[in-house]
Amino acid sequence: MKTLFKRKLSIVFLIIQVLISAALVGIALYMGALPMKYIAILIGVSIFFLAYEVFSQMTQKSYIVGRVLCGVICLFYIAGGYYCVNTYSAVDAMTGHQIKVDQISCIVLKDDPAKVLADTKDYTYGILAANDRENTDQTLSDVEKAVGQKPATMEYQDNDTLIDALYAKDVNVIIINEANRSLIEEYYKSFSKDTRVLKTHSVETVIKQEEKLDDITTTPFSVYLSGIDVYGDIKQTSRSDVNVIMTVNPNTKQILLTTTPRDYYVPLSVSNGVPDKLTHAGIYGVDCSVKTLEKLYDIDIDYYVRVNFTSIQKIVDLLGGVKVYSDYDFTSDWGPSFKKGYNKVNGKQALAFCRERHHFVDGDYQRGRDHQHMIEAILNKAMSPDILPNYAELLKTVSKNFQTNMSTKEIMALCKMQLNDMSQWTIKFANAEGTGASRKTYSMPSRFAYVCMPDYNSVDKITQKIKKLLKATTSDDAEDSDGDDTKSETASPKAKTE
Repeated sequence: MKTLFKRKLSIVFLIIQVLISAALVGIALYMGALPMKYIAILIGVSIFFLAYEVFSQMTQKSYIVGRVLCGVICLFYIAGGYYCVNTYSAVDAMTGHQIKVDQISCIVLKDDPAKVLADTKDYTYGILAANDRENTDQTLSDVEKAVGQKPATMEYQDNDTLIDALYAKDVNVIIINEANRSLIEEYYKSFSKDTRVLKTHSVETVIKQEEKLDDITTTPFSVYLSGIDVYGDIKQTSRSDVNVIMTVNPNTKQILLTTTPRDYYVPLSVSNGVPDKLTHAGIYGVDCSVKTLEKLYDIDIDYYVRVNFTSIQKIVDLLGGVKVYSDYDFTSDWGPSFKKGYNKVNGKQALAFCRERHHFVDGDYQRGRDHQHMIEAILNKAMSPDILPNYAELLKTVSKNFQTNMSTKEIMALCKMQLNDMSQWTIKFANAEGTGASRKTYSMPSRFAYVCMPDYNSVDKITQKIKKLLKATTSDDAEDSDGDDTKSETASPKAKTE
């Protein structure tokens, strides 16, 4: 020990190693993602190397080697700590204050002489009377500041009559939520070519976040998976073309993926009982989609996850591609071809696979089944060791292209649970059914549109399946007595839909 204390530099090295080791253990504990057995191993390894360093400094032959080893260990621990902090920060970024962004545009005809809002002082603005009125009023306030007076307005009941008024020059400018542009262009094909945006006003709304469950690792829960039909910023408001309820039972290690067709004709939570396409609920915010599905299936949905086209492409690419099962041979409208059976796909191919519906007899029903296959493929790859090389980059990308109201604590608890037992999960599928029809909708009340009339018998069956899984304490409890449930430990070619 006298030799050790004489080597003051050795004491400095040892103190640094103790502090860095303690910091790494502290970070691991704070994250809450590592089971205690791994924390215990980390502590044991740290003590072992620290003991070795102490004894190595007591001899003339090994003290230099000990100092070098100390430096290497400290660098390794620092890298590990950095890795942990980055992981936590990435998760925290996608679970922090969630923001919904509405882009509200002031639009004129392409040949209109106005170049900026100040040029519209004597213009009449066409606006919607009720729909999205809060955002419209905020935009009108911006216009008032720009022109120096309160703008003249004319109110219309829906987008059709509003667009017609602009084309007829009954109004000079219209105010629309950009989330409605794709809706408008279904009927006014040349709308974007015929018009010009003078100014776009961004309205940010913070979506309240709160912890839903006492213990997410022991309490079954449901998650709404929403896929919006745009590229770019995940915060923007748009239609929800993918509507999947993922019911998770952490006790039985079972997941039920329920797909509801985008055109399902149901009352929205904001429509006062007037039916609309389910996809249009996304225009009014993810909370509208959640509440609409809760009412349809008579269940509570605890969480939501939002992704868009960009999310799918980037996530699949960073996973190194995934193996997705296709029920048919087909060539998508976006180019890539797929064979019946397993297909290794990159991000671009994955998106094409998920978007295709025109080449299927079942149309949107098959697209829904393909969404389930893709979710299963991503889950299987994400829970495998294959993601480790791109783990940090994957988390960074996900944090920018993924929105959820799960808390960081809840996500870390789920990671800890999976790392603790490394269980295989059983994935089941269910699909709501219906028949095609032509009806007027809440969002477009002036014209008929294609809708899917719900088969409430299939809805009731799905409700029973969801509730049964939520109450199950063993895997047998969740099985259907008629034996129709299909399941797969991985992405199974035998998986059917109900």
